[in-house]
Amino acid sequence: MNRALNYLRASRASEIASLQRLLRTGEQITAISELIHVLQRERGASNIWLCSAGRLFGEELAQRAAEVELREQRAMAVLPEAEAQPGYSRFCMLIATALQALDSLPALRQQVHSRTVTQAQAMDAFNHIICTLLNLVFEAADTASEPDISRALIALFSFMQGKELAGQERATGSAGFAAGEFTETQRQRIQVLIAAQEQSFATFSQFSDAENLQRWQAIADAGSQIERLRRIACTGAQCGENGVLQWFSLLSSRLDQMKQIEDTLCATLMNRCQCAIAAAQHSESPPIAIGEEASFSLYIAGASWLSGVETTLDSNGLAPQLGRSVLALIREQSQRLQMQADELASMRASLDERKIIDQAKSWLMQQHGFSEQDAWQALRKSAMNQNKRVLEIALAVLAVAATLKA
Repeated sequence: MNRALNYLRASRASEIASLQRLLRTGEQITAISELIHVLQRERGASNIWLCSAGRLFGEELAQRAAEVELREQRAMAVLPEAEAQPGYSRFCMLIATALQALDSLPALRQQVHSRTVTQAQAMDAFNHIICTLLNLVFEAADTASEPDISRALIALFSFMQGKELAGQERATGSAGFAAGEFTETQRQRIQVLIAAQEQSFATFSQFSDAENLQRWQAIADAGSQIERLRRIACTGAQCGENGVLQWFSLLSSRLDQMKQIEDTLCATLMNRCQCAIAAAQHSESPPIAIGEEASFSLYIAGASWLSGVETTLDSNGLAPQLGRSVLALIREQSQRLQMQADELASMRASLDERKIIDQAKSWLMQQHGFSEQDAWQALRKSAMNQNKRVLEIALAVLAVAATLKA
């Protein structure tokens, strides 16, 4: 019996260690969230500078770069040590990719400042850097093993993704307004970004807690002024240079409101990790005594195990006098873990669908030179034409890719 208790304690100790690791991951995600937010600001300012031919936002470039450098230092300070740990291989690889992308920032800034890079090239470069950081959040959501924490992580990742798409909309719109007109590509891209935001925020709404969902619902409506400017951008109507300042101001204010919700989602994640750790620590020691005079017995063929004492068997084969026995503790732990596994399986299915769609987009981008938005639009349009889910179209694309590869 001592061996069974040792393994039960080991199970709970492992659970606590996993939760503590998630808590540290939550701290890293919070720092990454801050870094992404200031990168989004720098991207927007860079777009306006490039598309206005150096007339607007020149002073902001240095200020935005300084903000990014500060947040980058804080994010680096909370990263895990670069040492081998079980189950850390993919996470470390993603960190390496993100660091490599961040290392490209100084050269990119120089190109932006000297205007030797196009707006589209600068936009793609900033998007890539932010994407590598978001991948770290996605990886955390994909590997969490506690349902409440997984829900918080998926809600946070989906919201961060939606906010990034909103940031890309701000940057794309800023480029068009700064130039005085929108290209057909820019108009289509804004439409795709608006639709993609709706998808991300729908996923967020599915997994969010009630309090944060209520906060989002209060600002979900973009407002009449933003909608008016969106119509100008999407219809190709003429727009003056003042439009860029109004657009950037309105979208920045909305993104700042989103950042406040993102902060509360990070706080919710941290709180759930801390509560789960406290609960696991509280139940770490089973409330029974183990010794020579207090062991548990199983009934065999219904025979009474206490001589001279009438004992009724229960459906579990345990004596009622034992109360909460070791077997009950083990069974309770097993049932709880099974419930977690079932709930996680459902949530992981949502993440797996996202992975399949991302793989299909990547293949379309490689084969046809699509941008990520163009690839998504192609999948979405095909799904609408065939009255199917985007997932089904993505699976079909991957089947074609596998056939061609073979």
